[in-house]
Amino acid sequence: MEVTPVAIDSVIARHLTLSPGWDQVRAASDTFAQATDDMVAEVLNSAGRFGAEHLAPLNAAADVAGCRLVDGRVLTVAEHKSAWEAFREQGWLMLDASPEIGGMGLPTALANAVQEMMDRHCPAFGMMPVPSRAGTRLLHAFGDEATKAAWLPSLIEGTTGATICISEPDAGSDVRRLRTRGTRNADGTWSITGEKCWISFGDQDVTPRIAHFLLAKTAPEGQAPSPKDPISLFLVPSEIDGTRQPIVVRRIEEKLGLHASPTCVMGFEGATGYLLGEVGRGLPQLFVMITNMRLATGVMGLAIGSKCADIAHAYAADRRQGGNGPQPVAINDHADVQLQVLSMAARVETLRGMVFATANAADIARTTTDADEKARCDALAGWLLPIIKTLGGEVGFGVASDAIQVLGGAGYTREWPVEQGLRDARVLTVFEGTTGMQAQDLTLRRLRAPGAAGLEVFLRHARADAEALGVAGAWAQADALAQALDTFETTARQLAAADQDQRDIESGATAFLNLAGIVASGWIAARLMAAGQAADADPIARRLAAAGRFALSDIAPRATLAAHQALAGADRITGFDTLCAG
Repeated sequence: MEVTPVAIDSVIARHLTLSPGWDQVRAASDTFAQATDDMVAEVLNSAGRFGAEHLAPLNAAADVAGCRLVDGRVLTVAEHKSAWEAFREQGWLMLDASPEIGGMGLPTALANAVQEMMDRHCPAFGMMPVPSRAGTRLLHAFGDEATKAAWLPSLIEGTTGATICISEPDAGSDVRRLRTRGTRNADGTWSITGEKCWISFGDQDVTPRIAHFLLAKTAPEGQAPSPKDPISLFLVPSEIDGTRQPIVVRRIEEKLGLHASPTCVMGFEGATGYLLGEVGRGLPQLFVMITNMRLATGVMGLAIGSKCADIAHAYAADRRQGGNGPQPVAINDHADVQLQVLSMAARVETLRGMVFATANAADIARTTTDADEKARCDALAGWLLPIIKTLGGEVGFGVASDAIQVLGGAGYTREWPVEQGLRDARVLTVFEGTTGMQAQDLTLRRLRAPGAAGLEVFLRHARADAEALGVAGAWAQADALAQALDTFETTARQLAAADQDQRDIESGATAFLNLAGIVASGWIAARLMAAGQAADADPIARRLAAAGRFALSDIAPRATLAAHQALAGADRITGFDTLCAG
């Protein structure tokens, strides 16, 4: 069975037009209105060319060579420097940043689409601009005028890099246990001492200097330090006036994948820092960047999964084996392979739609003057973010694994890039909050008021699109989605009940997150399928509809299983004590 190639930029552009809220986003501001269909097509085509010309060579070199720590400094491969220089000179760094700080002000969904186009060629490269964008938002929101004047222009230009320094050896996601301390100096600056780990691009030779955005404990004025001290946010430069600060790279982690991205353990030994915002408000201030950071993680998984799915699809059309005739047939003639290819496409396309839906909701919330609309969109984006973050990692790793299965022994070799996709994607369900943490966020914070507003908004959208799918003629799929949504809503209500035991909720949280991902995927699948049902549907819409149809083919039983696991409670873990007994 032959495969007709379809350019990935055309698929992504079509997805944008189908994404919930896209037209509303483009009408929300003059800068968003720049994202016409023609402009989107041109931007995505250019992003694809950039990736092929600059990032593919970097990926090939860095996956083998990695980064080195020499005389206390991190050295990257030569291709990284040239790729970054081209990246910033061509204006890719600040596509969705506010125009008032020098950004282009384009929709977040389009910036996510560009990231996907580039991450397909080298996902590790994308880990450097994400902290730069996040740091720019933090500095713009909380920096004083002098600090902004000193650091914003070079961050926006990309001549200064950035890191987000949160985790420590004894305080990963549990930031209350941070030991790094900030002590106020006589001149109003702060002295920062402590150790940070898992810092992407904690050091590099790509930009002349780095702005470390760092959390540290700060004792109230005139009081002795205490473990309960509040946490504040600082900008700690790698150098001041050309002199390097006392910041030491302890080591670079040897990692399974993402070899172009140095993950550093950093020692801050009395380095000078500048307070951002208010003392003790470090954690809430970080939420300025949380949407973009979690979306970026989901998009990285999407990019890896999308590339691996495309490789598997093409390989299955070319590889010949089996059949009853004198000549072997393409393996995509076999039902088992067709199931695998459809499964990969369904996961990729529904994830892509969720990413754009979340980005659109965040943009509308940010720009609308309607308080009710802002509340609804904020709630929907907040509900979808932990799902996106988790599914991004699962789709990236799972689709890469399935692509290896389709390619057989060839997929297990370095001749084909799907094995690297598997290695690169594995960390995505770990950083920016593990799957268990996302599950706790969803079940403990977003099933009860005020967090439950997102659940209600999601259900209204999903039920409306299930009904629209039925009106379009796909009654069986519409009924299956409606049944899954009923199961999901019933499960959510039970978990949110006041008499639910905390231990039971925590034991079922990850299963509930899985259930939430199933029905969120079903929502997008219904939209894709409905668009493909139209008599005048274009070839890309029909392809997306095929993926949507597969996603809905077994949604009801999958939802039932996940609901059962979510409500099984702590009974499922009663054997743990026995397992651990000496």
